[in-house]
Amino acid sequence: MAVVMHRLPGRRLGARALAPWREIRTTIATDAMNRANAMAAAIHAIKPGYEMVGQALTVRAIAADISPLLYALSVARPGDVLVVDAGGHTDNAVLGGNMANEALARGMAGLVIDGAIRDVAEIRELGIPTFTRAVTPAGPHAGQVGEVGAPVSCGGVIVQCGDLVLGDDDGVVVVPRQRMAEVLAACQQTLAAEAEWQRRIAAGDSFRDILELPEPETRD
Repeated sequence: MAVVMHRLPGRRLGARALAPWREIRTTIATDAMNRANAMAAAIHAIKPGYEMVGQALTVRAIAADISPLLYALSVARPGDVLVVDAGGHTDNAVLGGNMANEALARGMAGLVIDGAIRDVAEIRELGIPTFTRAVTPAGPHAGQVGEVGAPVSCGGVIVQCGDLVLGDDDGVVVVPRQRMAEVLAACQQTLAAEAEWQRRIAAGDSFRDILELPEPETRD
């Protein structure tokens, strides 16, 4: 077997298309999709304060095989988010400091690993938003098996190459590319509603009244 490189999407989203998404929190994005497409809570940021927006460059790695990630990095473009389905394997890292350095040099927007990473202190210092299931000192293998650009399952979410990937302190959410306009409109409606809620709370209203909850049962 060998690493399979699938044809990558030709058209990329420009800065103008991505700009409004920088105002959207992951919580709002998943709410707009009926609470769907949020990765498992185990996929967490390695330090607080990350704000990640970019398009998925997908990788499937077999049993901590580093090979497909190296191929993916070699074709990565600015704004890509490396999304790695490493099968949730946490005993060996599939990404470390050297690879994170290459990702940063190529202008990638972030790294999402459903598996393990190492050199975590170095990666924190680099500042590239990084989300992972686990951290371990044990290194990877190089079995030359895997795929780049195929649909993957990462943190329980199906991700296709070119999908929008958002990350922040709450976790990672994926917006399918074909749903971006619809989801963005819903997110912007929520932002407007939240602004009104905050105005009313500041004016003394309760959130219970704002949401028009029914009266509770009363008992002696």
